[in-house]
Amino acid sequence: MRVGQLRDSIVSTEIYPSSPRRDLQGGVVWTALGCLIAVLSWQMDRMVQQGATPHTAPGLWPGIVGTLLALLGGVLIVRSWRRAQRVGWDTAEADDTDYAPMSSFALASVMFLVYALLLVGRGLPFWLGTALFVTAFVFVFQYSGRKVTGTVLRGFLVALACGVITAILVTLVFEQLFYVRLP
Repeated sequence: MRVGQLRDSIVSTEIYPSSPRRDLQGGVVWTALGCLIAVLSWQMDRMVQQGATPHTAPGLWPGIVGTLLALLGGVLIVRSWRRAQRVGWDTAEADDTDYAPMSSFALASVMFLVYALLLVGRGLPFWLGTALFVTAFVFVFQYSGRKVTGTVLRGFLVALACGVITAILVTLVFEQLFYVRLP
């Protein structure tokens, strides 16, 4: 099996029609959700009385994520508006985005749940659980491509490197920059 055939078997080939009106509705929802998250995070206690600095405030990260959600929702609104001017509000165009199959989504969800519910906070140090999770995740989702090209061992080593580097960086950033003790 060639790599192109493998890609075609892994990636969904369904076409999802999408109208500018649908994108506008989604953009409004994402913008509203992002604004709500940003406002609520701004209202969180900043822990100034405990000597916390602005970059260690509990609402900082949710505020950044909420702001990004609102901005991306705004991009979707602008994109839908421009598309509506070109083709009309209710004209559905084929969406040629390569979507992952539902089985890959389900596998990723199960892996995330195992990580969150079983690996972290259950005796394993955070860095070890994170290294195991990232290594397994990268290896599992690259395995079929690596098998075809005969580079499974190299794939495992790349996955292991990704897991170890991610665990080190996440641990350092949270513990040294944000002063968050990890389990």
